[in-house]
Amino acid sequence: MLDHFYSIISMTSNDKKAPKKRSIQGCKATLVAAKCAPPDALRAGFPDLKRLGTYFGIYLGVGTVIFYALKNDIRGHKTIDFIDSLYLCVVTMTTVGYGDLVPHSYNAQLVCIFFITVGMCLFGIAVKIAAKYLVVKQQMVMVNALRMSRKMGPVEALKEIESVKIDYNKLKISLIAMAGHYVIGIFVLLTVEGMDFTDAIYCAFTTMTTTGFGDETFQEPFGRMFAVFWISTGTSCVGQLFLYIAEIYTDIETKKLAKQVISNNIIAKTDLEAADDIKDGKVYGAADMILYKLKEKGKIKQDDISVAMKDLNDVIKDVDVDDVTPPKSAQEK
Repeated sequence: MLDHFYSIISMTSNDKKAPKKRSIQGCKATLVAAKCAPPDALRAGFPDLKRLGTYFGIYLGVGTVIFYALKNDIRGHKTIDFIDSLYLCVVTMTTVGYGDLVPHSYNAQLVCIFFITVGMCLFGIAVKIAAKYLVVKQQMVMVNALRMSRKMGPVEALKEIESVKIDYNKLKISLIAMAGHYVIGIFVLLTVEGMDFTDAIYCAFTTMTTTGFGDETFQEPFGRMFAVFWISTGTSCVGQLFLYIAEIYTDIETKKLAKQVISNNIIAKTDLEAADDIKDGKVYGAADMILYKLKEKGKIKQDDISVAMKDLNDVIKDVDVDDVTPPKSAQEK
């Protein structure tokens, strides 16, 4: 919706400082939240994803070296020491935890505890980045929805918001990517590891969901090298799928919130008709009703109303009564 709002505001405003439509190459308009990159001012507030990726790379490299140094303290089905160390590092980092390679000495267990703790912190940072991304998008949508309401009027802004639909394309692409990833894993388990079809499906599913029971695992050197890449990308696909689901839910709720906020700025026709009703001496006209509504929304204070009403009373007193008294009919005379 951000890209949509930027277009509408630019067309309805002659202000040179009006927000311009942000776009990047290959980026199309989204439906409720920006599919494009946020404006530079907001992008600067995001943690550096490249730096986070660097941290994960260092974490994986250091963990592999440490597990390689502790290879004699690791027990289980072994193949090539370096491949086993890298494989154990990835399986532990992604919380798959097959159990086919485990530390059995006190020192190795302490190292694993520290390694797991650091990995949890890194994933916590990744979750924080995703959450901030969704929050900033929601804030940007609300700000631009209100700006569009001021430029076009609340009624027209509501029509524009209502016409916007939720984008499910990224979710569909993510599901297709996960399905392809799943099929590739099954194929390798069938051809390289020699599993039967049922066991391959079972192992691939428990791995991608990070359940990792451990009864069916990668045993061959090539299979474990493939598992390093396949498990890393698979858990990333699952996380991305969850992010897109949360993004769609946020888009739906943001659309509802934008409509609710803008609707609250519209005075209903029944309220305006009731403004001329002088029952109980509460409302004396449309002007009084508008002042009341402004006070109710916190736009003005009671002192402002008192000053306005005093000025209005002074104007009424200055008007000659004869000027407003209706003329008598001839019969009455």
